[in-house]
Amino acid sequence: MNPLAVIVALAAAPANAAVALPSVEPVPTTAVAATLGDEWLTDFAAAKKQAKADGKVILADFTGSDWCGWCIKLHEEVFSTKEFAAWATKNVVLLEVDFPQNKPQSDELKKQNKALQATYKIEGYPTIVFLDGDGKEVGRSGYAPGGPKAWIKEAEAAMKGGAPDQKPAGEADAQVQGDSWLTDFAAAQKLAKKSKKPLLVDFTGSDWCGWCIKLDEEVFSKAEFKTWAAENVVLVKLDFPRKTKLPDELAKQNKELAAKYSIQGYPTILFLDAKGEKIEQSGYLEGGPEKWIADAEKKLGIKSKKKAKKGT
Repeated sequence: MNPLAVIVALAAAPANAAVALPSVEPVPTTAVAATLGDEWLTDFAAAKKQAKADGKVILADFTGSDWCGWCIKLHEEVFSTKEFAAWATKNVVLLEVDFPQNKPQSDELKKQNKALQATYKIEGYPTIVFLDGDGKEVGRSGYAPGGPKAWIKEAEAAMKGGAPDQKPAGEADAQVQGDSWLTDFAAAQKLAKKSKKPLLVDFTGSDWCGWCIKLDEEVFSKAEFKTWAAENVVLVKLDFPRKTKLPDELAKQNKELAAKYSIQGYPTILFLDAKGEKIEQSGYLEGGPEKWIADAEKKLGIKSKKKAKKGT
């Protein structure tokens, strides 16, 4: 079976022409060259070589395989099906460019994926980018409802330089902000249920609220918080910006959730279970990530793995 390569684009790129992008130096490591199940490659250089040899397009999937709700949804509804596997074998070389939170990766693979993310200007997951054997972009796609048949139809249009069908209202709102902040509340609930983690919901005014910005800078942007969050919670950002216009569906969702949970000011941090039931509430605290995390763990009744190891 020929290898294949997929790239999932959160937002569809212009469809009228191929876009030439700078090349990425291959990473010389046998660990990266491994194939995943169903012939997904992880080595970009190997994928380009295979695409040239077979005269096929690379289907590169930029994904957060173990935490991104819409990535998991795309995999379950499309990539794991026999219909997609049969189509992919004949038409593409599959490449997974993964940014997991819990799965181990070699340093070389992390370096390669980060470089590819920068090269193709990936801003969220899942993003699917179609590339020729030289690594030049020929089109983009993303999540599409309707299973493998509908997805393949959009993919073929994108591969020919055509624009994928417009996503239904709400699908574009499933994007990820920053590192692992989801914006789609329903998708976050599904992920919380699947991962058995609580939701950390940040009601914020990201471009005008001083205390929100301070909380982001002092806590949420720190490596210590990101590591803790990956292990313990599903992050959701519900933003109420003044300088940036949100998509109508996203603005509507956020307004309804603010009303539902009686949000009186920003930042307000709610800890919720997968059903959306309130567990506890937090906000800005002085002292950086260590103090904020300690307070969060107390509210959630959990102990971090780091502390647990110290106590043993």
